Order: sequence, then C-alpha cells, then structure tokens
Amino acid sequence: MIKVLIVDDEPKLREGMRTLIPWEEQGYTVVATAANGFEALEKFHTFKPKLIVADIRMPGMDGLELINELRKENADCHVLILSGHADFEYAKRAISYHIDGYLLKPVDEDELVSYLQNLRETISREELLNQFQADGAARSSDNLLRQLLQPQDDSADTAEATAELGLEGHSCEVVLLELKHLQKGEDAREEQVRKQLEQYWQQEDVLFFSLPPYMGLLLKAPLRDEADRTALWGKLNEVIAGQGMDFYSAAGGAAAGPEEASRSFTAASHLLDGAFLGRKGTILSGTADDWAEPQIEPEEELDPERDVEVQLLLAIETGNNEAIAPLVGQIIRKLVAVKREETYIKDNLIRIVSSTIARLEAVNSDIRPFIAAHASPVSEVYSSDYLSDVETVVSDYMEQIAKQMHSGGRGNEIKRITDLIQRRYNENLKLGSLAEVFNYNSAYLGKMFKNQVGEHFNTYLDKVRIEKAKQFLNQGMKVYEVAEKVGYMNSDYFNAKFRKYVGVSPTAFRKEQ
Repeated sequence: MIKVLIVDDEPKLREGMRTLIPWEEQGYTVVATAANGFEALEKFHTFKPKLIVADIRMPGMDGLELINELRKENADCHVLILSGHADFEYAKRAISYHIDGYLLKPVDEDELVSYLQNLRETISREELLNQFQADGAARSSDNLLRQLLQPQDDSADTAEATAELGLEGHSCEVVLLELKHLQKGEDAREEQVRKQLEQYWQQEDVLFFSLPPYMGLLLKAPLRDEADRTALWGKLNEVIAGQGMDFYSAAGGAAAGPEEASRSFTAASHLLDGAFLGRKGTILSGTADDWAEPQIEPEEELDPERDVEVQLLLAIETGNNEAIAPLVGQIIRKLVAVKREETYIKDNLIRIVSSTIARLEAVNSDIRPFIAAHASPVSEVYSSDYLSDVETVVSDYMEQIAKQMHSGGRGNEIKRITDLIQRRYNENLKLGSLAEVFNYNSAYLGKMFKNQVGEHFNTYLDKVRIEKAKQFLNQGMKVYEVAEKVGYMNSDYFNAKFRKYVGVSPTAFRKEQ
C-alpha cells in the first residue's frame, strides 16, 4: 500500500477525506493526518508517506511553505494540493514547486480518484526503477545495453559493450516503449509483455532491453521513414494489445554508430515525456506535432478585443456549432504555445470551460438544469492520454450545450445576435467578433443586420444600452456606475451617447423622474 498523509486545518475535512475516499481500493493507506505544515513535516519524517494531500492555506506554515521545505530536503514524495475557488491564482504558484496536481474544495471524489490512479502508476514505475538500480544484476545483455545507452563517461566500457553485443560498424536507433495504466498487482502482465516482445524479436536484427520505466529496442538498421515507423508500431501493438494493454512509443532517430546510441535513447525518452501532445497509434519521432500555433503576420495581428475565449462564449450562446471545435483548437494551441506541459494545459482548459459555463448560466437561467444534469468533463479531460482526445471531449461538451440553447441553422443569425445584445449589452461586443463566429464577412453581416433590424449594429447596441441605463438611473445609481454597468468604460463618452439618444444628460434625466 502507498502511504498517504492528509494535511488540512479543518478537522471535518481531514476526517472526511480519510474516511470517505476509498483509499484501500486504489492501493493507498492513510497513515496520518496533520493540521498544519509544521505538524506535517514532523509526521512526514516519522511515517515516510509517498503522497501528501495538503491544503494551500493553513495557519503557521501553509501548503506552499510545506512543499518548499519538502523540496529543500529532496523528500521522496508526491504532493496534491487543495484550494478554494478564490485561491486559484495563489494555487498556480504551487506549480513551480513541481506538485502533481491540485483539487478545488469541496473535493470531488471522482477527480481525486483519477489523480490517485495516475499517481499509482507513476509511483509504481519509480519503485521499479529504484529496485532495478538497487539490484545490481549480473552482467547480461540488458546490462551491456545500459552501459551503451546510459554511459558513465567511460569509453572503454562503451567499446566493450559494443563489441560484446556485436554492434561494431552498425548504425542504429533506439525505440522506447512505456506501458500505460498499469494497475496494482499487474506486474505479471507486464512481465508477460516483456517476454513476448523479447521472443518476438529474438531472431531479428534487433536487441530487446528492459530499462525501467521503459522497455525498448535497439535497431541495428534505423527506421527510414513514416512507413517503417507505422509497420513497427503495428508489430508492437499486436503483442501488447494482445495482453489487453496500451502503450506509448518513441524513436530517438538514427545514430551513426553504437557510441552515439545514448543520444538516440535520450531523444526517445524526451519524446515520451511529451507523448500527451503526440499522435495516437504511431511511434513518436522528431517531426513537428499538430499543436503549433499558426504564425500571424504583423499586419494580421488579432484585435485584442477579439479574444478567442470570448468568441467561444459567443459561438455557444448563439448556437453556432460549426465554430466551436475550431475555437477550442485555437484555445488549446495558445495554451501549448505558453507551456507544453500536460497538467498546465489541462488545468487551464478546465478553468476556461468552467468560466465559460458560469458566464452562460449567469444570463441564461434556462440552461442550468441541463448543466446540472451533464457534469463538466473534468474527469474525462484529466484521464485522457492524448491532447487530441481532450480537444474532442471539450468540443463535444460545448457543442451539446450550444445545441441545447439553440436549434436551427443559418438564416436566424440576426435574431440570435439581437438576443445576444439584450443579454450581453454590458460587454465589449464587436461586429467583427460576431462575423468571425458566424463565418461571415464583417461588412456583409453589417448589411444583413441593417436590412433586418432597420438600424446599424452599433446604433442598435447603443440604444439597448441607453434603455438599460435609464432603468439603472431610475434606481438611483450614480452616473459613473451606470456607465460601467451598461458597457461604457468612459463616463464622458456615456454622457455624450445618452444625450444623443435621450436629448438630456444622465443627471438631468434622473432629476426629471
């Protein structure tokens, strides 16, 4: 069992997490709880837990300070942090401390269990690697390959390994495999896969090795192209899928000779680190992935007011399903451009989904029962192995909501725009942003709007805002408060608009009532 320490200053939360989460079923056992960071450090030294679940805000020593102390000690443990909604920005600071994830309070059991399952795999691999390094196994093919793939600056050992493995004069390439989602007690299945792979290539010009957390192949003839990679992936999948298991694989590129095999090994391991961004059903290579954000020429730079998150909100609210998947793709590429790290991308994508849903619910009360009955795709996102699957999950969820809010296709765009203005008059609505959402030329959409509504888009928006402003002025609100509330950030500009449509200033209008 993996030892767990729970740290929170709320006794009810500590006890609730200790008793309500099925720790034993997931291969964990809670060995202690603590009320603050100081107590946690003491109990960590006593019980040596592999996992700490800690609140981020606590008296005395808080969660960040606790993590900092653990890292200073090079503590051999993993950390999940807990935070309230108001602590989101604070919680992001913890990412720099190399935490394994964070959960919002109140803790969602399914989300925590998903974290526990992923961590169990990670901890299992670490233990296997530690065991492998501690065993000091007898000299064998695996050991010779380790000398070759992980040299210790000893050219004599490398030359000896090259000769004994029969690799002299050969170019070569390393292909690494990493089994996914190994469950507790599945060591036998992993060993079976290892034996079958070793047997499969016993007669070929390939050296199989096991170097936890990887298994791998040293190819005496490097892969030439995508066709070779596809063929090799098919062979690997035939063996591994036959055991009901899935895997990542990566090729490190050709090495001119065995003495450069370690570079191929390192390149393959780096590719596996970024497998989340790779393509499914293939051996990863050094080719560009699908997540590069398109380069924008200086004269084509996007208007900052046309933020892609706002466009996604407008697409959902106006029921434009065709625009949703491309917009989700743009959001993901922007996140990848900032940080090519799985947890960062997933955390921020869920934040964007949650923020979008909250903004929809705020002005569309009819959608709330549907949202309540269709949970946010948090669990699916965090359990997905590939970013392409995450993109599909999020797009499908947003499209479901858009379909629920609207029916009908093209032809009712203007009605949807006027409805949108009535709900979101206080936001910085732009005809250009709406044109992009509906895939229209901005000028053409403006003409459509004028023909059907009888007024230009900006005029209609201004009139809606002024009518709302009258209501707020009648409620006794101050002029600058009303200006901001209806979407005018500049009070003088609001005064001018109000006088234009009403004939008097906002102050005079309020006195007349």
